[in-house]
Amino acid sequence: MKKESIPILYVEDSRTDVKILQKAFQEASILNPLHIATDGQEALDYLQNPKNRPGVLILDLHLPKVDGIEVLHAAVQIDPDVVVVMLTARPSLKTAVQSLRRGGAFDYLEKSKNDLPALIKTVHLALEKRAIQLQTHSRVQSGARERVVDMKQVQEAFDLTQREIDVLKCLCQGSSNKEIGERLFISELTVKGHLKHLYYKLKVQNRTMLISKVLSFVFVRDDS
Repeated sequence: MKKESIPILYVEDSRTDVKILQKAFQEASILNPLHIATDGQEALDYLQNPKNRPGVLILDLHLPKVDGIEVLHAAVQIDPDVVVVMLTARPSLKTAVQSLRRGGAFDYLEKSKNDLPALIKTVHLALEKRAIQLQTHSRVQSGARERVVDMKQVQEAFDLTQREIDVLKCLCQGSSNKEIGERLFISELTVKGHLKHLYYKLKVQNRTMLISKVLSFVFVRDDS
């Protein structure tokens, strides 16, 4: 699935804030399918329908009927890979920790007109992360040739975690540690840790051997 087609669910009870975000999306050329829920219960009803699988969830912390933390927990249970951005007009360290570490949110931002650029940047990153997760086939550059590898089979064969396979996809596209960190919203040190695990699981010593192992394992199509 292309990044531009990933559905977004925005849960917000303020019509003014909804209009502000919609305008900001248009100006930033974020034209993804956007569904609006005006309270926590409406969001839960939407998420529990198997036909509705938003890739990115933008969630106000303080909602009528069901609060944002409860919606967050339910959303992650329904789809562990959903990328959640939490918003609040009353930020606190406690709720940030609760959202990010315990709840599994991707990011936690203060809701403010002045912080719209930060929100837009975070939404772009969230969409990028979701697109990487949904990518089952990855283009791998091998010399002058480009090949397509089924990453789902690679993941199952070597018992890789979702984050490890995300790092591997970026690596096969030629991304540096810094670029991988930026795309996945993690530190370079964390990227190095994932690479260490990948080397161990695939029994290789470096990036070149890692890519060769991926190519030798399963070959889907030669695009050259």
